[in-house]
Amino acid sequence: MADAWDIKSLKTKRNTLREKLEKRKKERFEILSDKQEDQTNPKKELVEADVEVQKAVLQILSAKTLVLPIVSTQIVDKVGGTMEMVNFILGKLANQGAIGIRNVTIGTEAGYEVISVQTKELLEIYDDVNDSCEHKEDADVKRKLDDGQDVEDVQRKQLKVDANSGRKESTSLDASDDIMMLLSLPSTREKQSKQVGEEILELLTKPTAKERSVAEKFKSHGGAQVMEFCSHGTKVECLKAQQVANEMAAKKKLERREEKELRSANTTAAEATNSNSSQKIATDDAEDGEILVETLNNCEGESQESTDDSESSGDSDKCTKLHFKKIIQSHTDESLGDCSFLNTCFHMATCKYVHYEVDTLPHINTNKPTDVKTKLSLKRSIDSSCTLYPPQWIQCDLRFLDMTVLGKFAVVMADPPWDIHMELPYGTMSDDEMRALGIPALQEEGLIFLWVTGRAMELGRDCLKLWGYERVDELIWVKTNQLQRIIRTGRTGHWLNHGKEHCLVGMKGNPTNLNRGLDCDVIVAEVRATSHKPDEIYGIIERLSPGTRKIELFGRPHNIQPNWITLGNQLDGIRLVDPELITQFQKRYPDGNCMSPTSAASNAIKN
Repeated sequence: MADAWDIKSLKTKRNTLREKLEKRKKERFEILSDKQEDQTNPKKELVEADVEVQKAVLQILSAKTLVLPIVSTQIVDKVGGTMEMVNFILGKLANQGAIGIRNVTIGTEAGYEVISVQTKELLEIYDDVNDSCEHKEDADVKRKLDDGQDVEDVQRKQLKVDANSGRKESTSLDASDDIMMLLSLPSTREKQSKQVGEEILELLTKPTAKERSVAEKFKSHGGAQVMEFCSHGTKVECLKAQQVANEMAAKKKLERREEKELRSANTTAAEATNSNSSQKIATDDAEDGEILVETLNNCEGESQESTDDSESSGDSDKCTKLHFKKIIQSHTDESLGDCSFLNTCFHMATCKYVHYEVDTLPHINTNKPTDVKTKLSLKRSIDSSCTLYPPQWIQCDLRFLDMTVLGKFAVVMADPPWDIHMELPYGTMSDDEMRALGIPALQEEGLIFLWVTGRAMELGRDCLKLWGYERVDELIWVKTNQLQRIIRTGRTGHWLNHGKEHCLVGMKGNPTNLNRGLDCDVIVAEVRATSHKPDEIYGIIERLSPGTRKIELFGRPHNIQPNWITLGNQLDGIRLVDPELITQFQKRYPDGNCMSPTSAASNAIKN
């Protein structure tokens, strides 16, 4: 009984495989019929006939000066040819993984937009095209020089015999290979679902009109006004790296030339062996032609290499990035290496380790821009009910300041002196003093940015909840040193050296007019003085909530910003510009002293 069931299951399985095979054969027949219809389309002939256009496209896409994205019409204008030809070449390169493209509509024509390129793969494809062109030219020369028809007839007959015998031997193998190939081919439904998925993904990743408008609004005019640091550090290391790269390129070219010479020599030797005495004259003429072609190719290769060498030598002197230079003093010992703290070292005057400074270029203007922070000009904000003012600050002790006189703000930022149970170069506040701050009086609805570190990460969350905020996000500042490398010797941390800090983002109420999704939640910036936070945070906040009142707590002189009110005990006196704020502050603090609890209490009694 068991044998009968096994035979039945085997028959069922065989029938299922037959059905699948018939289905695959039908799909294959449809694919082949589509290919036969497409044979009238001269795309393949275009590529074979217009190799120069393909080479020109490869040169444009592999150029260092290429600006992405670039569309098909721009490439057609540069290389000539037809739109159909260029689109076919771009599609072929995309299938090979050398470029990334997406479908676009240019006027009334469909085309491609190149969004990414793989320069190395493009150069390899370009070399393969050149080699195939050279081999084809060599074959044409040999065909013209070879007048012996008997050899061709013999070869043709031999090829037919070999093909017939090979066809008989490979019939059984081809059958199994065809079955496996058909089973591995994706079905039409799978192809359609994949195409639909790609279209949906493209639609989801495309920015909306509102997102494009907001991004354009906050885009820097004239591009980024910054210079990039060279990854090699100093100019000396940069020149060494460029020399090594040039030597490797020259070695690779030499190996390629030797390979070509060896291949041409092998071809010549094989032809000399196969030739018979009756064709000696023709063979001599062919060898002369090959020598001539080889000489021309060698000359072209040498001229191309000399051109490439000149270009590479010219490019090697064009590193426009910023470099550093070593500060070597009388007490410096270079064998000790770089200082761990670099420009933040507290003992730079006596430190024996190597320190650095920026190696300024002659054409760079090193004059600092004029300080525009203290100009008294007023300007209107986006919100007609809010007037933007120059920087304002109040020297005060936040433990005793009556914050109700300051009004309401859309954004609050604070960098409190948390008690993190470590020795710090400034005074700290206890946990109870932090909880008792009058921060709830500053906002009815809005955002708060609270810098925390160490044990203050939990305490900061407790304070946000106590002040009436809900933590909605978090920023991370990844610290780098002067050489733009991640810090590994941070001065905080009980168990591990801290190389980052956190900024909790809290929300109260339901604030409106916030631009979401413009910036990332990671800031990578250089460490400066102790507790000096990166200036990038001000740009992030302004883009998130443009044209609104903002206040910073526990600020220092370097923190003053236009449209911000800064509070702290290390500021220089009091500077207020807002007339309404001046009236309220003078009414509450007639003598302007808000640094002690006695003055605050006496002013409260008078009022």
